[in-house]
Amino acid sequence: MGASFRPATLGEIPERVRQIAMLRGLGYSYRQIAGLLQVTPQAVSLMLTRHRRSLKSLRDAIELSSLSARAVNVLGRHGVSTREQARQANVLERLAGERNCGRKTMDEIARWMEEDGEHPAGSHGQSSAGRDLLDV
Repeated sequence: MGASFRPATLGEIPERVRQIAMLRGLGYSYRQIAGLLQVTPQAVSLMLTRHRRSLKSLRDAIELSSLSARAVNVLGRHGVSTREQARQANVLERLAGERNCGRKTMDEIARWMEEDGEHPAGSHGQSSAGRDLLDV
C-alpha cells in the first residue's frame, strides 16, 4: 500500500467492516460483535486490522470536513490531518511565519483547533456519532 495509498471512501469499505466499525464505536466487544455477526472474535479482529488504515483515513477526512479547502491545503503542507496533530505540532506558530497563509485562514484553523470535534448532526452531512463509529 506504500506511496500509492489514497484515503478510502465509505463505499470502498466492505459492508461487513462498516458494520463491525459501527458496533465497535457503540462500545461492543469483539466477542459481542462476533456473536451478532456469527463469526469468530478473531475474524472481527482480522477484518478491522486489514481495513484500519482505510478507516483511519476516512475518520481524518471527516474531521477536516468542517474546514475550507484553503485551510485543509495549508494543514496538509505541514502533514496535519487531525486537531491533535495540529496541537502537537504547534501549527499556528509555524503558520505565523508563512507569507502565503492569510489571517482569515489562520483564524479559521485556530477556531477549528479549539473545537473538540463535535458538530451538530446536520453539519457537513456527518453527525458526531458517525465520526465516533469510525474510531476503531
